Amino acid sequence: MRTVQFELMRPEEFLEARAAFPVAYLPLGPLEWHGPHMPFGTDGLDAQAIARSTAERIGGVVFPTLFCGTECARNAQTLQRMGFEDENLYVVGMDVPDNSVPSCYFPEEAYGMILKEHLRVMRRLGFRLIVVVNAHGADGQLASGTRIARELTQEGRGAILFLHAFQPLDAQDESLGHANISETSMQMYLNPESVRLSALPDRDEKIATYKYGIADSLLFKGRGNPEHTVEHDPRDATAERGQRYIERDVDYTIEQTLKAYNAL
Repeated sequence: MRTVQFELMRPEEFLEARAAFPVAYLPLGPLEWHGPHMPFGTDGLDAQAIARSTAERIGGVVFPTLFCGTECARNAQTLQRMGFEDENLYVVGMDVPDNSVPSCYFPEEAYGMILKEHLRVMRRLGFRLIVVVNAHGADGQLASGTRIARELTQEGRGAILFLHAFQPLDAQDESLGHANISETSMQMYLNPESVRLSALPDRDEKIATYKYGIADSLLFKGRGNPEHTVEHDPRDATAERGQRYIERDVDYTIEQTLKAYNAL
């Protein structure tokens, strides 16, 4: 195949790809603050790379990335974990007060409607399976996406699989997070020109979540440190580590896609 991207295909190329493997992929992620050193489209760009690599290996058609996502206001417990003393502070997602630019979050109901209509349009093209390759870990994003996938699958005319594609390297890997070493490494591998580590503070300053909007996943699980700082430091990121994450995520997406397809 000349391309796996739907927007670049001619009709006969699309029909050939669909006949060979009737699976479509929708990369998904918000335009969101990822620290001062990373592009806003980090999640969607990760999902896009994973979806394209998956299709290149096993077949299928990749649709344009849907840069859409949702987040909620942090509760008092999470605000405390992030390092804020005021439990009534209004912080949505990773939009901490010191950020220079806000994220483009959608309300959960709007995100759900946008996603559902994209999937309905895709389903009219005759795929047996549509895989949503999501790289944003917000609870609302995951719950709504999973629910919509189940609802549309029950309607018939093709199954929908909603995947959280961002996976740890192995059972011992606890370095996942938001704009920390994991996501920074992935963008250094995929889009090195869009990462600028020099925008982060000097090494003698620890990166506080409440100040920079960067966090380890462990923080949200209540296992962060008392200083509310990032332990898996983005300043230690490497393209080589990012390649390992992308390859792991592609393997996971292939595994889950084939499992769902073979069960149809």
